[in-house]
Amino acid sequence: MKLLAIDTALDACSAAILEGVSGDEWRVLARVVSPGGKGNAERLLPVLEQTRAAAGIALNQLDAIAATIGPGSFTGIRTALATARALGLALNRPVHGVITTQALAFAAAQPGRNVAAVIDARRGEVYMQVFAAADAGLGSALTEPQILPVDAAVAALPAGATVLVGSGAALLQQAAGRADLLLSPADPNPDPVIVARLALAQPRPQHALAPLYIRPPDAALPAVTQPRASLSVTVQPCGAEAADILALLHEEAFAGDARGEIWNAQSFRELLAMPGALCLLAVSGDQPVGLLLLRIAADEAEVITLGVKPRLRRLGVAAALMQAGLAQLAGRGVARCFLEVADGNAAARALYAGLGFAAVGHRRGYYAAGGDAVVMQLLLSVPSNSKK
Repeated sequence: MKLLAIDTALDACSAAILEGVSGDEWRVLARVVSPGGKGNAERLLPVLEQTRAAAGIALNQLDAIAATIGPGSFTGIRTALATARALGLALNRPVHGVITTQALAFAAAQPGRNVAAVIDARRGEVYMQVFAAADAGLGSALTEPQILPVDAAVAALPAGATVLVGSGAALLQQAAGRADLLLSPADPNPDPVIVARLALAQPRPQHALAPLYIRPPDAALPAVTQPRASLSVTVQPCGAEAADILALLHEEAFAGDARGEIWNAQSFRELLAMPGALCLLAVSGDQPVGLLLLRIAADEAEVITLGVKPRLRRLGVAAALMQAGLAQLAGRGVARCFLEVADGNAAARALYAGLGFAAVGHRRGYYAAGGDAVVMQLLLSVPSNSKK
C-alpha cells in the first residue's frame, strides 16, 4: 500500500510517500519539506510533484491520501485538506485525516514521560493536547485538542515528567516554571513521514475528511481608519467542511438584523448539500471576513446570502465576493442571476447596481419583521430563446 501524506497546517509545506510492506513495516519512498508558512497554496503542488518524482511512481499508483486536519492555520488547514480531497476524488482513493497535535506528540514521545503538544495560537493562547506516558511509543490521549489561555494550559498539564513539543512549548515551559517540563528537540512542524505512519495505522475512513478548526482564526486585521480604504482578500470556494466557520460569520454579519434568521452550522451543511449550491469565502490573511452563497438551477441562479463582518464593510469585500461569484456563474453557463435586497438598504442596492443588476420587482413584507424587498436581476448572457 502506497500512501501520500500532506501537511501545511503550521509553518512548513511538506509531503511524503510511504509504502506499507507487511504488518507494521513500512518504508519511505520520498520526503520533501519546504520551510516557512507563507505561500503554502502556491508551493504545495510543486512540493507534491517533487515528492512523486522522488518516489518514482505515478499518482494513480497511490492507494490512499492523508492530510493534517488541524489545529493550526485556517488557510493552511484548508490548503492541505482541499488538495487531499481533490486527489482522493480524482483518483477514487480514501482520504485520511491526522490531527496535528498527535503527529507532533508522536515525534516527541519518550519512554515513561507524558507528552504535551503545544502550538502557539497567539494572543496569549495555545492549542494543546496531552498524552499519557507509555513504555514505548505514544501513550493514549488524556485530552482532546483544545485552545486555552497560557495560564489555563499550565494548570491543565499533568503531574510528573512531561515532554513539551511544538511552537508553544517554550512559552508554556517559561510560564509554568516547572523543572520536570522538558523541551523536545523534535521539529515544531508535523513530519510528513509520521503523518503517513499514523494514517497507515487507521482503518479505511467511512466519512468525508473534515477540518479540526477548534475556533475561528483570529489573525489581526488592519484597522479601518478611512471610509474608502480597501481590504486585500482572497476569494475561495468552500464546502460543508467549512460549515462551522460559515455559521460564525453569518451570525456576526447578521446579528441584530430583524430581516432574517441566523443560520447554524447544520443549516449550512443542509444548504450546501442542495443541488446547485455554490459557496465562496473571502479571507484576509488567515481571517475569514465574508461569505457568499449562491444556488444554480438550469441557466438561472440566485443569491441566497451575502455577509461581511460588520467592521469590515465598505472595504470592497462584498464586491470581491460578488465579482468572483458572477465569474463562476458565467463559467457555468448561467444566463440570469436574481437576488432580493431590503428596500431601505441603499448601500447594498448601490453595490448590486454597480455590478449591473437592475430592479425587476418588489416583494411586500418579504422579511420576517415585515420589511419590503426589491428583486434585482443581472443578465450574464443573452438567453438563447430571446428575440434580437
